[in-house]
Amino acid sequence: MKRPLHLLANRDSLAGLAVVCVCAVAWWLTAGFDEVPAILSQNVPPTFFPRLVIGTAALLGGLLVVGGIRRRAGEAAGPANAEETSTPHDRARQAGLPPPVFWATAGLIATAGVLIPLVGTLLTLGLVAIALPLLWGERRVRLVIALALGLPGAIYVVFTVALGVRFPVGLVWNLL
Repeated sequence: MKRPLHLLANRDSLAGLAVVCVCAVAWWLTAGFDEVPAILSQNVPPTFFPRLVIGTAALLGGLLVVGGIRRRAGEAAGPANAEETSTPHDRARQAGLPPPVFWATAGLIATAGVLIPLVGTLLTLGLVAIALPLLWGERRVRLVIALALGLPGAIYVVFTVALGVRFPVGLVWNLL
């Protein structure tokens, strides 16, 4: 019994468990939603969208738990004395500040907020899906391109095609 608890003693695993627990409570709360008359529901119950978001968050939380356990198990099997190098992240952590990538990510999200009215929601999502992984150190270009095309495409299919939600297209698209 001590071994599984040791594997969960990881910040990612604990955060993932917290996300899964919050999602379980939120899912339970959606069971109390009032039923909508069939004429008003448009074949989509009021629990659909919240449960879609909750399920996605729970899945990602579960992946975080599994990743933390795998990383912790790999650390236990690895060498005990690894040579440490001083990176900007380490220096920021020692100073009690968020790492530089935090500030860059916050700037990117703020920029995306400014871009949405100009170039539209889906194009902005595609641009963020390219910039964010590159900012975080991802170097597999095919994976980044797949994310940049797949994320806005999936969001378009789910919301525009299936649910009939229209996203702002932006000033640039309107000029064309």
